[in-house]
Amino acid sequence: MTAHIIYKNFDPNYTATHSKIIIKKIIRKKLKYKNIIISDDISMKSLKFDFKNNVLKAFDAGCNLILHCNGKIKEMNELANISPKIDNFTLKKTSQLYRFLL
Repeated sequence: MTAHIIYKNFDPNYTATHSKIIIKKIIRKKLKYKNIIISDDISMKSLKFDFKNNVLKAFDAGCNLILHCNGKIKEMNELANISPKIDNFTLKKTSQLYRFLL
């Protein structure tokens, strides 16, 4: 899970949730992490963009899934409408997790 925190030594401009440097270069390449990356709650006020841009920037940075926790149905619908289709990687990993939990 990403954090909505800025790691100034790596990316002084974006929180980890929005940072391609943190997600793609450090987590994926350097740490060789091969599983799903989930954002922290996208509705938190610690992110500096509007709701739609926070969602799109998180996906663009490399988050596979976006966590939304405030229960606002309007935001949930917007998130569903602007989210890309689930790719094969995310589908495979969520299916593996589901089987594990059963």
